[in-house]
Amino acid sequence: MLPQLPRWKGKQMPTKLRREEVSAERVTVSALLAQANEVGDLLGARQFQRRLQRLDDELRVLGQFEEKSASAALFFGGPKVAGSRGIEADFAGDALERFQDLVSKTFARRELGALGARGPVGVRPESKLMVTAVTRGSFGFVLEEVGDQVEALRTQLSEVVGDVVDFVAQVADPAEDVFLEAVADIDARLLTSARGFFKSLSGAQATLRIVEGDREISLGRDDVQRANERTEGLEVIEREAVQLSGLLFGLLPAHRRFEFVIEDTGENISGRVTADASREIGDQVLGGLFNPLGRRWLAEFDVREVSRPGRPDRRFYTLVRLIRELDA
Repeated sequence: MLPQLPRWKGKQMPTKLRREEVSAERVTVSALLAQANEVGDLLGARQFQRRLQRLDDELRVLGQFEEKSASAALFFGGPKVAGSRGIEADFAGDALERFQDLVSKTFARRELGALGARGPVGVRPESKLMVTAVTRGSFGFVLEEVGDQVEALRTQLSEVVGDVVDFVAQVADPAEDVFLEAVADIDARLLTSARGFFKSLSGAQATLRIVEGDREISLGRDDVQRANERTEGLEVIEREAVQLSGLLFGLLPAHRRFEFVIEDTGENISGRVTADASREIGDQVLGGLFNPLGRRWLAEFDVREVSRPGRPDRRFYTLVRLIRELDA
């Protein structure tokens, strides 16, 4: 019988970590099998052969397994970490709390849209991750979404954790364009969380490796310092429900992207489309009800102005809705 879904001490773990663990154990068992054969230990050889078969079965399952619940492992390095033996409690607690804050803010934005400048973050309990294991090899923690049932579809929290891992990697990426793409959709509350997370890592001279699902990202000291400097000097000003008139000449609902020429200035702007607008417009286009391209519209946008010391300000647009056609 094939093994159950990958678990670590009774809890789900990122697929990549379990594959690494099983592969390492397979190397050890193969060596023991070879030794048993060499000395003629038939009983030992049969036991090692059965164990090797179980490991091969699990690797086959892992190759087809798709995680549905949120799960991520955070590994830390630097002066606050004593190899695989331990980590300073204050640093570990602070770093995990700030990572959780990133997840909660991202989850809330997905659920509620723009967050208020102050006050508690809504739906925070639903975005909670739990520490379920300490990682092997180097010191870190497995965080996961804990539920009583096996999910048939990927959970929203799982998608959010994937988005947060992407965001962390993009903010620290050496390429300026990759960083700007990450902050194109950032708001003041999420910026505060990101600033606190990277400040905590930078202050501890820490490195970070995150394994999520079947992938991983690694941030060295230079990457952490770069992300800290970027977020420390970043300022975001948001303006909601800005109405602009112009020509819609590009729209990709599936990719949630638009292109628009502002009528008064002739400026060509492009950016993201909200999930609701993308779904509504995409359904109407696919249904043959209308094609909005090549027409003049009064449209509503959220505008985000991003400024950094010594850099030109950047303005990012998100299309919220097409209010009405101007030529109709």
